[in-house]
Amino acid sequence: MKSSVFGSLGATVAALCCAGVPAVLGALSASGLGFLVNDLILLPLVLVSLGVALWGLGRGAMRHGLRGVLVLGWVGAVLLVVGIFLYPLVYAGIAAMLAAALWNTVALRRTAAG
Repeated sequence: MKSSVFGSLGATVAALCCAGVPAVLGALSASGLGFLVNDLILLPLVLVSLGVALWGLGRGAMRHGLRGVLVLGWVGAVLLVVGIFLYPLVYAGIAAMLAAALWNTVALRRTAAG
């Protein structure tokens, strides 16, 4: 559960940095992490974060049986990576990844509750 949420959030921040969103770039610079604003660092970070998120969504899908969570996660991951290069799609990818992580969390809690 936590891996899908943290993976989605990590991929979101890294993708927004790659896309050059001023608020994210300013926050990184203000916190002393301005050196991370380099596509050679951020692109692998996006891919690793997406891998963690998809792994968590896959494990969740095995537990609660809802394959739609994993499908939504994959669609979000593809949109997020493509959105780095075609900027408007990054927001659709972020929304899909966060929706998949939320859906996974709710489904896991319902499964645990009985």
